Amino acid sequence: MLFSAHKNLEQNVIEYLQKGPLFTGELLKFLQKERPRTTKQGMYAVLRKLIQAEVVLKHKQQISLNVTWLTNVESFVTLAEHFYASASRSGSFLSLEDGENIRYEFHNTNATDAFWIHSLLLLVEAHPKMPWLAYNPHDWFFIARAESERALRDFLIKKGGQYLMVVGGKCPLDKLIRKEFDGKRSQYFMRESPMFPQDNYYVNIIADYIIEVWIDAAQAKVIERFYATATEATPEVVKQLQDIIRSKGKTKFIVSRNKKKAEKLRAKLSKPFYIPKRD
Repeated sequence: MLFSAHKNLEQNVIEYLQKGPLFTGELLKFLQKERPRTTKQGMYAVLRKLIQAEVVLKHKQQISLNVTWLTNVESFVTLAEHFYASASRSGSFLSLEDGENIRYEFHNTNATDAFWIHSLLLLVEAHPKMPWLAYNPHDWFFIARAESERALRDFLIKKGGQYLMVVGGKCPLDKLIRKEFDGKRSQYFMRESPMFPQDNYYVNIIADYIIEVWIDAAQAKVIERFYATATEATPEVVKQLQDIIRSKGKTKFIVSRNKKKAEKLRAKLSKPFYIPKRD
């Protein structure tokens, strides 16, 4: 339980992060004020456990609650989303001006995806009812990380938006995930060939915000070979794909706010889809 009579250190960490991201030094000071015997080693041990469980995210020395997890904790989510979705918070990509961007780097694709969904949930919360458009060379998320990807799709639809996905191929695994889309609120289009020359490039658009991700180039090649040979999502195949995305590799992640670029990309990606006009 998050709120019990005798809180443990994990619960203290979660409650402090409820009010927004903190640097590790700040978090330690808060913890030591309430629990004077807390050590840096003890705090990091708890953070490693919470990161592994995808309850919190860590980028450099900044710690934040994972919004994917927050959306599943009904008693906790309302207040926390109020803080996390506030565009006025210093350092948040939600406070970007037109033409600005924030860059992140990760060392494996699995960690990238956790932060990716976290970022998308924040954008959806800040811009409800807006369609989400995306291009992936292959939408391996519905195979390797199906639970979190379904949570994103369902959250977006619940907020009144649309989940619109373009992929750059028609491999058996590409075709397999068509069942995840209803054809209206969630739509899916498979191209005959890639839309962009780089097979490690992924892009998402919500409102004027663009998320661009370049996964590790070598890892992208392995994913391409995997998709060329796999024909069904057996447990063994799913595990192989999960092992690929857990492997180490440098990923570049950029969130930008650029109205003209977003409009251009939206026009390019939206052609296969039906998007109702907004009131």
